[in-house]
Order: sequence, then C-alpha cells, then structure tokens
Amino acid sequence: MINRFMLRMQSGESYVFETECLAVTLEREAYTPYTQVTATFLSQGQEYGNVTSIQLYHRNYRIFMGLVDSIRQYCRDGRAFVQVKSRSFTSVLAQNEIVPGMHFDMTIGRLMTGFYTFPNVYYEDYAGSGYIFVKDGASIWDSIVNFGYKLSGHYPYIHMNTVRLTPHDSPKLTAPDSSQVLEYGEVQDMTKIVSMYHMADIEDHYDAYRLENPVAAASEIVRHKQIRMDKQYLSEPEQALQFRNLFSQRGWRARYVVYNGFANEEICDRVSFGEFLPESSICRVQMTFGSNGLRTKLWAYDDGFYHIGRAQ
Repeated sequence: MINRFMLRMQSGESYVFETECLAVTLEREAYTPYTQVTATFLSQGQEYGNVTSIQLYHRNYRIFMGLVDSIRQYCRDGRAFVQVKSRSFTSVLAQNEIVPGMHFDMTIGRLMTGFYTFPNVYYEDYAGSGYIFVKDGASIWDSIVNFGYKLSGHYPYIHMNTVRLTPHDSPKLTAPDSSQVLEYGEVQDMTKIVSMYHMADIEDHYDAYRLENPVAAASEIVRHKQIRMDKQYLSEPEQALQFRNLFSQRGWRARYVVYNGFANEEICDRVSFGEFLPESSICRVQMTFGSNGLRTKLWAYDDGFYHIGRAQ
C-alpha cells in the first residue's frame, strides 16, 4: 500500500507490531512541547498490557516516538481493533516540576539534565547562562520557555524529541502544486490577545511597568492584565512584558495549505504555495489518514515570534 503505516509497541525488552492501519492523526505545534498521535489498527489479538512506548512508521520511515497515554482494545462486527494514544517523549517536560525559587548559574543543559533523567529527550546545546526563578507549580517546560526566551529572544520548540532555540539544520521544503492542494486559507484569532499588561515593581507598587499591544489597539480589543513583578526577569522587567505580549499573540494570524500526502514535516521546516504563501517556517502540522485517504494541513504563523515570508 502506498500509505502503509506500521505500529511498533515496546513491552519490556520485546516489541509488538501491528500493520493493518485504519486511521491515524498526528499533530505538531510550535508552542506545544510534544507531538501527539492517535492510531487505530486491526488487532492480531496480541497482549498490550505492558506496552510503555510506541513508534509509528510510514513507508518504513519512523515518523513518531513517544510514551503511551492510553490503549483501547475493542471488537466490532467480528473484528478486533486496537487504538493507541501517545505523546512524544518531550511531554514529560510539561509534567515535571523543580524546587521553586531562584537557581543560579543555569544553562539549558543543566535545566534539562540537572534535576531528573528523561530518557529519549534531547536538547540543543545553546550557549549562555544565567539565573532562573521557578514559580510555584511551574513545569520544567515553563522554565525552559522563559529562560530560552531570555537567551535567544525566541520561543523554544520541539524537533524530533529535541528542545531547540534556533532553526534546525537542513530544513526541508514542502511546496505542493495546485493539483495536490485540497484547500488553502487564512485565519485570524483574536481570542488570546491582551491589549495592555501592567506590572508591579519589586516593592509591589502596581503599574510601575506597562506595555500596550498595537495589534490589540488596531483591532479595538480592550483586555488589561495586572501582574506582580515577574522575578524571572528581575534584571530586565520590560522583557517580561514583551514576552507576555508576544505569547498572547501566538498563532493569532496564520495561513494554511491542505494537500494530499504526507512528507513528515517538522516544526521549522518550510512550506510554500505560490504567491499565497511565500516560503515560511512551518508552525503547525496536522496529518490525518483514514477513509478519505492521507492528507496534511500545514500552517505558517505571522504572530511576532514567526513571520510569513521568512524563516524563524
């Protein structure tokens, strides 16, 4: 089959394989610290009780590795099925916390490896060090995001179970022609945009710092947020407001193209479609396989962190 998928499930030191695929959904997104997959296969009646991780292959090429969230076995019309839901190994970064408070002489490497061991999770060895302030209830991913932004000025993203702050090497380009394209369009989502942030100083005097969002002003959006001094940015308080402003705009303006097929696109690969979508960084990948065949929806954001018409 041209769209052949194979599911490889690890159980201890052994593997369970399924090859008769009925449906797959896969999604990657620039501001989400993991890829998520749901896959349904005809079951060979195997034992799945001890499965801990999966690998999904398309045309003999591995397109996903991750931890099992759930496995469902069921029968219908005399046939047995298995459905697996999984998120990539980097999902653990959003599920673990470190001791709150100030941590000095921190690097991305120390943040990734100095507290816990996460198998199959990797990171770009980005230069730079400094302090981090960990809030109560904050995940390791929250610390990576804020520290990464202070170091690089950009929002960290996931590429193949690796945390990155810069574009990955040799990004591939997907440029479908009109015969392959099923749909294309543009979206504007104003629901998260904040019009002005007000932040207190270290002595809790409110409105010591403020930042207005021109995108909100142009759209006549009125949403004010009052926050205490963000100790993650003690040395540069204005940067705390700049980060929040950009984050409130995440994905607010985007263009997309839907095409027949799948090329295993990753975040910060490239996409283009004629004059409508000049070559841009891919910010979201939505692949579906089922009764309607195999199709992929690729999104390029124009939101402040990412810009249509140029790479990250």
